[in-house]
This record gives sequence, C-alpha cells and structure tokens, in this order.
Amino acid sequence: MDMSLAAQLESVLRKAAGEETSLTSMTVDYGAGEPAGDLGAKAWVERATRSLVFVQGELRRADGGLAASGSAIFRRAGD
Repeated sequence: MDMSLAAQLESVLRKAAGEETSLTSMTVDYGAGEPAGDLGAKAWVERATRSLVFVQGELRRADGGLAASGSAIFRRAGD
C-alpha cells in the first residue's frame, strides 16, 4: 500500500527534525497533477530552539513538478 503524500512528507520532515521529536503542527500544500511514480524528497530545518524544531520540506515528481510542500513544528523529546 502506498503512503499518502501527507504521510510521506511527515516522514521526511521528521527525519530532518530528528527521530526523537514529536509532531506538534503540520501544514501541507498540494501541487497540481498526479503524483505518479517515485517522488524526490527534500527537507531542511528553518530554525530550532531549545524545545522546538521548525522544518520545511517538499516532494517533487520525476518531471520536477511539485507534488506537495509543507512545514511542521516538532517538539524535542523531554520538553
């Protein structure tokens, strides 16, 4: 079973934030067209505080078109 675009994006964002974080908030924007085939994923940390990590990311189709983009806030473990 294929993962939804939102689930794929959450996974990529979590890797950027760190596996020991918990999702607090996530916003997803979907691109136009069908996200058929393999998607390229990229995510990066915009900023981080002692307790929160702010992350941005995107999923792109093989033709370079945007399938989905998103931002999320993760809470660091123990905070």
